[in-house]
Amino acid sequence: MIPANSAATVLERFTAKLPLSVLRERIARVRAVLKDQGIDALVVFASPRSLGSRTRTTGYVQYLAGFTSKPTPSTVVLTASGEGAVLTFGAHETREFGLRSGWLGEIIQAGEQRSHPAVAARFLAEAGVTPGSRLGVIGTDELSHASYLAVEQELGGYETVAADSLLDRLRLTRAPEEVEMFRVSAKISDAMVAAAFAESIRPGASGPSIMAEIEHTGRLLGADLANCWLSVGEAPPTTYFEFMELPQEVTSRDRVQMGTTTAYEGYFGQCLRMGVRGTPSRELAEYSEILLKIQDAALGVMRPGEPLHRVIDVIEEMYAAHAPYTRGTDPFRFQSCHGLGLSYVEPGMARDLNPLRDKSLDPSGVLIEPNMVIEVHPNFTVPGLGCVVAGDMALVTEDGAEWITESPRGIWEL
Repeated sequence: MIPANSAATVLERFTAKLPLSVLRERIARVRAVLKDQGIDALVVFASPRSLGSRTRTTGYVQYLAGFTSKPTPSTVVLTASGEGAVLTFGAHETREFGLRSGWLGEIIQAGEQRSHPAVAARFLAEAGVTPGSRLGVIGTDELSHASYLAVEQELGGYETVAADSLLDRLRLTRAPEEVEMFRVSAKISDAMVAAAFAESIRPGASGPSIMAEIEHTGRLLGADLANCWLSVGEAPPTTYFEFMELPQEVTSRDRVQMGTTTAYEGYFGQCLRMGVRGTPSRELAEYSEILLKIQDAALGVMRPGEPLHRVIDVIEEMYAAHAPYTRGTDPFRFQSCHGLGLSYVEPGMARDLNPLRDKSLDPSGVLIEPNMVIEVHPNFTVPGLGCVVAGDMALVTEDGAEWITESPRGIWEL
């Protein structure tokens, strides 16, 4: 068991960024793939960064431009021949992208996203990519109806192809500098956990005060995104995201458990922990150990060259041996693991880490590579205990994998 004050550290705000050389090399690889596939240009539409784990498209703009807008949608236009532009909403976003993404090309204030297709078409025409050319498109599935109709009207003269899979594959091969961004995200997640448990033992602490302390700590340390789910009670049945669902008092009988979610320079991180007021029951301690064994079994199969799906397969096998319910009958169980990257669920890893995937596709599935990061958070319901959880970030190395979240694992004593 871990005392609540065992990991209390004082950190300064992180400020590291990816070197421009890494971003330029990334764009060179993207252009090489476009040329290889006979695609003349790429148009990527993205939702606001503030949607966090609820958007997939933001990660593509972050990948290409090294930045993305927090409150508003944005679009990147990239030609295979060398031109580039970021389309923004307003003056503030134009200024921000100018500071972070001016190296890519023009920063164009284009207004609401439904205006972006027309601006993109003009930019493409001026760059010599005219209707009839082959155009890779990403992000139309998250557009509003009006914006989608504008894409059909303004870009309908192009031969359009879905380009998601091209970038998904490129995003899985990571530079060492990207690993450092993940490590920072992990450190911030660790600090958020420590802050939560420290607040939990303060006289007068409440569910909302714990959640506020978690999110405040993450932002204070430099996270682009810092939020959480939180459960407080004797047998927490599920995860909660809003103040209104949290208790106004933490009692001496309560368990406090959480999942922190961070993004630093776009790179997501996460840590899940349980803490108890007083001494945990024997049954809870036993299930906590089971969760750690599941995590370590998953870590053990993370070796370069191995099929990625083995990670979730091992977890599912251990669930069958230890979880009181099946996946179909469990009152509450969320995903057990997922790839982390510039999206909360890295799209290039999503199929292979899905326990309900079409396994006939496994022979052509993704192989594990060094510098992949996988969040392993086994969770399931136990009668009388509610939902039990653990969660850590695993980094694949040249010959295996290691945990990069350093928050003490197991049950914290509060």
